[in-house]
Parts: sequence; C-alpha cells; structure tokens
Amino acid sequence: MADWLLSSAKNVRIDTVILDILNLAITPKEVERVPLMDHLIELKWMLQDELSKRGFDSTFITEAKIIVRIPDKDIYAKTIYCYPELRDETGRQYKCGRIIETAYEVDGRNFKKSLSLKGLILRAKRLFNFRQDSNP
Repeated sequence: MADWLLSSAKNVRIDTVILDILNLAITPKEVERVPLMDHLIELKWMLQDELSKRGFDSTFITEAKIIVRIPDKDIYAKTIYCYPELRDETGRQYKCGRIIETAYEVDGRNFKKSLSLKGLILRAKRLFNFRQDSNP
C-alpha cells in the first residue's frame, strides 16, 4: 500500500492523503487508484472482524481514518508517515501515534496504468461481496 500511496501522491505533488476506511474514500480524489481502494476494503473487513471478535457491534466505530504524510522526497524518498485515528459511537477518539512505512517501487515503473478486464471483474466481485456481507 505504501508503494501505491507514495507513487500516486508524488504524481499529483501532494504531501497529505486521508484514507477514510469506513466510507471507502481517499482524499484528494486524484490519488484514488483501484489497488488503494482494494486495500481500504480489506482494512474495513479487518476492522469489522476485530469488532465482532471482541463482542462489539459493527457500528461501534463511527469513524476510521488514516492520515498519511509524505515528507520531502529529496530527504525521505521512500518513507511515509501514517497516523491512524478511530472514533467510537460515544465520541471517544483513539490515536496510536505515528507509524512509519517504507515504499519499495517509488518510481512507479512497475505500476500498470491500465487494468485488465479480468482484474476489473475480480475487483467488482470483491466489492459486491463486501456490500452484500455488510448489509444483513
């Protein structure tokens, strides 16, 4: 995920990206890519699974975001800083502090601009299954 974030952010020359896990949204929209959206879907599944395992309702967490900071590319060419934040139904906010991630494909050479039809169908199936699972 760090590779996609760093490559996308550098392409549009921004230093902050917000990943909204529960709403499956990325701000700014110019950074949004199918592989990043796939990761958001996985993060949402993991969050709901953990809540369920610990006896909480799936609506207990009302906000789940990761603020990603991309430092100066000349100094930290492969590093991103992630700041996860959760808010529960009572309004309590949870922050765990900075998480440092390293990207490996920073120049974007290995990222395909177009997706195959098979890849799009698989992603659509995953998204459809996710929406089916989340609506009892």
